[in-house]
Amino acid sequence: MSYLADINILSGIVDKLLQYSDKQQVRVNDAITAISKAWTYTFNYLRNENGEYVPNQQLSDLWNEAASKTRLVNIELASQLKDKARFWIHPNMPRQNRILLLTEIIDEIERLEKKLKK
Repeated sequence: MSYLADINILSGIVDKLLQYSDKQQVRVNDAITAISKAWTYTFNYLRNENGEYVPNQQLSDLWNEAASKTRLVNIELASQLKDKARFWIHPNMPRQNRILLLTEIIDEIERLEKKLKK
């Protein structure tokens, strides 16, 4: 009887872990989607504005959304994305933290995509 109880407990634990894994996969996917959207809008904006860094509320909002979606996946990356959002409110203001370049963000997206493949 104890053996069956142990199997039931183990089965419950495995089910919870699978649910966590599924939730984490959704979070990673949401983070990738939000970061990709912010990246695309920023790239297009810079291309159309000849690389001019002018305050842009829409870009700030997109990077804030990306930071929010990334927080439960990678807190350090989320913090860097939040800095990117602040950058687009005041692009010419001196910064203590270095702002991620768009090429570095592509690297981060690729790292997140590897999490989906596991």
